[in-house]
Amino acid sequence: MLKTLTYGNLSAIEDRPMEIKPFFHFLPGTKVLTFSTYSCNLDCPWCQNWHISKIDPPTVFTPIPPETLVSMTDTGLCASFNEPTLLFEYLLDAFRMAKERGLVNTMVSNGYMSPIALKALRSAGLDAMNVDVKGDERAYEEYIGGNVKNVWRTIELGLELGIHLEIVCLVVTGVNDDEAFFEDVAERLAKLDVNVPLHFTRYYPAYKFRNPPTPIEKLERAIKIAKNAGLRFVYIGNVPGHRLENTYCPECGNVLIRRHSYRVLENRLRDGRCPFCGEMVPGVWQKR
Repeated sequence: MLKTLTYGNLSAIEDRPMEIKPFFHFLPGTKVLTFSTYSCNLDCPWCQNWHISKIDPPTVFTPIPPETLVSMTDTGLCASFNEPTLLFEYLLDAFRMAKERGLVNTMVSNGYMSPIALKALRSAGLDAMNVDVKGDERAYEEYIGGNVKNVWRTIELGLELGIHLEIVCLVVTGVNDDEAFFEDVAERLAKLDVNVPLHFTRYYPAYKFRNPPTPIEKLERAIKIAKNAGLRFVYIGNVPGHRLENTYCPECGNVLIRRHSYRVLENRLRDGRCPFCGEMVPGVWQKR
C-alpha cells in the first residue's frame, strides 16, 4: 500500500515507475514524479486508493506552487491516485512549466471530464493519459455514479488529439467480470484503434467492498476475448510474474519487453521495432 503523505494542497508526492500507472507503451522503465490531491469526482466503493482519495484535507496548510513541484523532477510528472482534474488549473500551470523544461506530462484518470478540459490539458502539454473504464452503464449507475458514455467520449477525443492513451479495466468480482462487459470494451476500443494497450487488472477488496479478489482465470478469459476482437496489445495487471505482463510482437510472437510487477527486466525493442521481424510497435519509446 502506498504510504499516505500530506503536502499542503497535495495529498501525496512520490517517484513511481511508468509501469505502475500502468503505462506499458510509454517510456518503459522511466520514473516520474507522481502526485495527487484530495477527494474524487466519482465514488467507487472498491476504491484501490481510498487511503488517499478519501482522506480529509488539512484545514490549514501552505500550498506547494507548481513551479516547486516541477523543480523536484528531471523526467516528468504524473497526476494520479485520485481524479487529476480536481487539480485542473494547477495541472495547466504545472504541465506548461514542465514542458518548457523538456519534461513529459502524464495522468491517470477516470475519464470523467469535459472535452474543453481535455483540450486545455493537451494544449498545456499533456503527453499521455491512462483512462479507467470501470464497467458498463449499469455498473456506473448502480455503484459509481456518472455515465460511462462520458468516459468513452474522453477516450475518443484523446485519440483525436494525439494523446498517448492506455486503457485500464479493474475487473471487480460481481460487478464488471462478465463476458458481455469484456466484449463491449474490446469491441468499442477496436473500432477506435486496435493498437491502444488495454489492461485487465486484478481487483482486491478495499474501502467498502469485500467481494473476493478477481480469479486469474477470469482475467485470462478477458484477454482472450479482447484478442479475438482484434486488439493487438492486451495485458494482465496486479498479477506479478504472469506471462501477460510482457509485451509480445503482434507479428512474430517473440517477447519484446519482459516485466515482473512494476519492473522492466528486459527491453528488446530497437527504435520501436521488433528486432526479430522488424514490426513497428506503436508507443513512445524515447523522450522526444
